[in-house]
Amino acid sequence: MVSFTLSSIAFVAVLANSLFASAHITPSRDVSTLTKRDAPQGVLIGCYPGGLGGCPCPIDNDGDSGVLINVFPGYQCAYPSGACAWNDRNGELDNVQQTNCPSSSPCPSTGCVCPLDNNGDIGVMINYFTGYQCAYPNGACTWDDNGSLQNTRQGNCPVSAQCTTN
Repeated sequence: MVSFTLSSIAFVAVLANSLFASAHITPSRDVSTLTKRDAPQGVLIGCYPGGLGGCPCPIDNDGDSGVLINVFPGYQCAYPSGACAWNDRNGELDNVQQTNCPSSSPCPSTGCVCPLDNNGDIGVMINYFTGYQCAYPNGACTWDDNGSLQNTRQGNCPVSAQCTTN
């Protein structure tokens, strides 16, 4: 039978308390290898070298600057010979090197649809979105063309951030 005296239990409790009281846990944010930039940022054109000239990324809810990673001005259709992407505002083909794609396919007032490609093949809509996306240390934020946040569960993202250069 094992027996403990009150003094041995007290000694173990004091020892455990002193060990854990001196331990220091570093929050994961403090050990990040990312560096915070000062606003205004001058990296947009380097990260997104085309399309609408880019959208300025707002400061997020954590006070961090963002980097533009995507602008979505249109729709995409998949075809047997390759996907085609058009600007939904003027119908211009974005990926002009894709030879099966018609050079223009504006969206009618009823909404964008996939036209027959240059080979006569039927396309399937795989993406239709107009907006932009910025990367931040604590997660990416995606806003639609009206500036409304699409990934609302991402806590660092401002709820509204309209692109001023679209």
